[in-house]
Amino acid sequence: MSTDHAKKIRVVKPEDVIWEESIRGPEEHTDPGQECTVAKSEDEKFTTGLWQREQQDRYFERPYHEIAFIIEGEVEITDMDGDMVRAGPGDILITPRGSMGHWKNLSPVKKFWAIYEEPGSELKSYLGPGAF
Repeated sequence: MSTDHAKKIRVVKPEDVIWEESIRGPEEHTDPGQECTVAKSEDEKFTTGLWQREQQDRYFERPYHEIAFIIEGEVEITDMDGDMVRAGPGDILITPRGSMGHWKNLSPVKKFWAIYEEPGSELKSYLGPGAF
């Protein structure tokens, strides 16, 4: 990518998004949903995009850090200790590298995600004001 292009401010309008079929695990038998990559670093360690899916109910294991802003819908995530969290519109969902559990869409979901894939990196979650 040229340096001049990389420094340009751009806007991605909803009508400009090109949706592609999401990757579906071998254990999944529902519609795979759609996603698009919005931006990716040259070293491919940082990627952002959009994801939408009507249904999903599956085990997951994160080999990367993911931060997701839930735009629409609601999800329920149960970790390996049995602790359950719900996230809905306006919530930010943080799933650090190495986290495992069960993801379930409670309704059709659309999210904006950011993934960081640096081996050995740790994630310091929520550094803003207020309780966490």
